[in-house]
Amino acid sequence: MNAYIPTKEELEEIVSRTVKKTMKESLPEAIHKATRKKWLTTDDVMEILDCSRRHVQYLRDSEQLPYSQNGRTIRYHIEDVEAYLNQGKVQ
Repeated sequence: MNAYIPTKEELEEIVSRTVKKTMKESLPEAIHKATRKKWLTTDDVMEILDCSRRHVQYLRDSEQLPYSQNGRTIRYHIEDVEAYLNQGKVQ
């Protein structure tokens, strides 16, 4: 059995390519998650779901979309909105 032992330069190139590939694939999503709003307004949800205010209210009333309410202010957690969107995802 033959074993391949790369030179220092070859090893550095392999590591460099691997790190660049990983950063290119992972960094955009990590930045998106770090900079996005955690809580959304009804207007934000309307824009994301591309639907009317009444439809968002229907989703609340039918308990399809969880929300938090403080007085008259209603907020939706971003992960709940994403989970709702992923329910209809086709593989």
